[in-house]
Amino acid sequence: MLLSDITEKNILVGKTSRGICLGVGFSLKSYNVKYLLCASVHTQNAVDFAVSAAAVTDVNDCITLSRLRPVYPKNCAKISIGLPVYSFEGGYLGMVEDLEMRNFVATRILTDRGDVIPVTSVFACSDAVILRKEQVYPLGQRIPTPLLPLITDKSESVVTRAILRNATAKKALVKLTLCLPPFNMSPYEL
Repeated sequence: MLLSDITEKNILVGKTSRGICLGVGFSLKSYNVKYLLCASVHTQNAVDFAVSAAAVTDVNDCITLSRLRPVYPKNCAKISIGLPVYSFEGGYLGMVEDLEMRNFVATRILTDRGDVIPVTSVFACSDAVILRKEQVYPLGQRIPTPLLPLITDKSESVVTRAILRNATAKKALVKLTLCLPPFNMSPYEL
């Protein structure tokens, strides 16, 4: 599901329209979408209230809620389409064009410049999206499947600190590094 699939849709409780969805609020720890940021029918431009994403029962032509209990969104990153995206150093990276979600878990931010940014790199988000300082090692990147048996005994497919420790212990850190961007060499070429 994309953020654009739920934005500008009517919020219904029973058969009564209560407003429209403008964006979402997701946790920076678990990346679960916790809140829908909504505007009342009269204003439609500024966020007036937020509702729990757990109250969503159906998303079709409109968003149906089981109950309307406005909450104050806390400890979350508030994101909507059209927010500017900046690197940690302050470089402008474009505008948020969409947010990719799987079962109300945020995964990637799509920008108008064609960039795909994993939500794991979001440092803060309210009026603008600010990304974390880039890691020395590519934490969070996918490991090519043929390389997995050389690095780890587990079925993890993402670079974590434990994977880096295992690769160092197995003397495969150079192979791992060369298989990830910006190198992208095939494990068979090594």
